[in-house]
Order: sequence, then structure tokens, then C-alpha cells
Amino acid sequence: MRRRLLFFGFGALISVFFLSMGPENRLKDTFFAYVDYFNMDKRVISHLYPNTTDDEGNVLLIDPDFTAKAECQLVYYNLTKKDLLSVLEDGEVNFELSDEDGEPCQYYVIENSVKGIALSVTFELCYYNDKSVKVMTFTSNKEDEVCNF
Repeated sequence: MRRRLLFFGFGALISVFFLSMGPENRLKDTFFAYVDYFNMDKRVISHLYPNTTDDEGNVLLIDPDFTAKAECQLVYYNLTKKDLLSVLEDGEVNFELSDEDGEPCQYYVIENSVKGIALSVTFELCYYNDKSVKVMTFTSNKEDEVCNF
């Protein structure tokens, strides 16, 4: 029995060693995925990355739609869509301002700093329209909203 346990332990150690080697550290990625499972910010933000798969099964990222108000604000603050969407990278969800129980769509406010500007971006997440994501509006540095129409 002890010998079998020793062989099993040695085999497990070798497999952990091989999994942790190479440019694609699968062990580290899997470990961080398990740790981040209970992080609510990362779980919400992962749903806001709109993606689809092509015929070959490759994941394609799709830019979300922008409302006319958000487009106007982009011009006013001289930001690009890519700059604004970088809020999702390590952003925090403000659950006090978000409406996660809304029907048919939920609204989430993501806060992060982009180019030295503190942004609060409101996203609309609709599961009933093939999981569509839309940027509704955003505010900069807690200022009054611009482009009110």
C-alpha cells in the first residue's frame, strides 16, 4: 500500500511539473480561474465582453453597440471606443448604482481609470437578444453628464 502511494505521489509530482512548464502555463491559468470564480467583479465583467464563435470554434470578440449619447460623450472627452472599453480590464462593478435584477436587461456600472480619467461606464446586458451588450452612457471624474438630449 505504501509503495502504491509513493508511486502515485511521484506521478502526481511529475504531472504538476510538466503542466507548469512552457509558455502556456495551464496550471497557473487554471488556479487563477478557480480563485477568481468567487470574485463578483470578474464574473460580471466576463459577461460584458461580448463574444461569439466562428464555424471553427474560435472565439471572436465583438465590440458592443454604443448609444447616440455615448457616441457624443466619446467625442466630447476625445476618447476612442477602445479606450472606453479598457474600463473592463481590472474594472470594479459599482453594485449600488447597478440594476442587476432588471428585466429584460440588467444595467451595470463599471468604474476604472483610463488615461488618468476616472470613468464610470453604464453597460446594458440583455440575455434575451442573444446576449447583447450596449454602452449606454458614461461619466468622467464624477462630473455632470454631458450630451443630455
